[in-house]
Amino acid sequence: MANSIGDIGVYECGIKAKQKNWLFRPQPFEDIGIDAHMEFTDPSGAAKQLLALQIKTGSSYFKEEKDKCIVFRDIDERQYNYWTTNSLPCIVVLYNNDPDNKICIWQKLTSETIERTKGGNGKGFFVKVPLNQVFLDESSNQKLLSFSNLPEHITNYNFLLSQKQFMSIIKDGGTVKLHSTEWVNKSNGRGETELIVDDGNAEKTYTYPYWFPFTPYTEVFPKLFPWAHFSIDEEFYEEDDLTLWRDRHCYYDKEIDDWVVVGKSFEEFRKSLPAIRCVDHSGEVAEYMLILSLNDLGESFLTVDGYVSQIRPYAEARPEGD
Repeated sequence: MANSIGDIGVYECGIKAKQKNWLFRPQPFEDIGIDAHMEFTDPSGAAKQLLALQIKTGSSYFKEEKDKCIVFRDIDERQYNYWTTNSLPCIVVLYNNDPDNKICIWQKLTSETIERTKGGNGKGFFVKVPLNQVFLDESSNQKLLSFSNLPEHITNYNFLLSQKQFMSIIKDGGTVKLHSTEWVNKSNGRGETELIVDDGNAEKTYTYPYWFPFTPYTEVFPKLFPWAHFSIDEEFYEEDDLTLWRDRHCYYDKEIDDWVVVGKSFEEFRKSLPAIRCVDHSGEVAEYMLILSLNDLGESFLTVDGYVSQIRPYAEARPEGD
């Protein structure tokens, strides 16, 4: 009977996965704590995400509620180690099959979410599963697509790796420009950001379809592209800089029908302006056109990536144990 109830939960998760275009593979054989695998691929068939699921079914798992969460217990040391060190991201799914109170919720199984009993001194473990974290609703679907069980340094490396082509193009003499428009009077961070990349053979544009609420774009750019130095595209800014310079350091002489410099020269004035700055469009939109070059991180990353991408004869060597 217990296996029959468990099968209901696996079947229900499979239906929900299918509705969101995930591949769902039950794992009917004995294991430490995985009941199914769930995989998402893009239209071309490229793998985008692979998850391992522990699925628990029945109202008995919903008896203990705390802080708007269901407390899932009976996790032993072996399961804890298996889930938190697994190469795949692992989640627990709790399914209440009561016809009057059907609910299906989930939580990540990580060293951050799983807690040891008795204030950290017990032998067992538990995890709090939020009641509002519904399995594969729209919000959860996006979370699960981005969930990674990789260590933070690997995640950071992969982030840099995703932008390696831009760094390499700059290294090889090409140009990469950042063009962005920011709605400065909107707290939702709305705007448009794109990279204009010329490798010497063709020019391509890469769009970044993100908004950055409550954060000035001048703070966003170094976080989006931490490997880059930023400088202005002088030709793009010239007309705006010229207008500003004349307003601050010149006056117009009607007799000679020309501008007279009374302060800094135009070249001196431009050098005094911020390296990352915008063209102001009526106080509503800030427009940027910046040229990216490699900073120390970018240079170092290409060196390290070049090393780790090659077969090394002693990479598998390890010291002998005692």
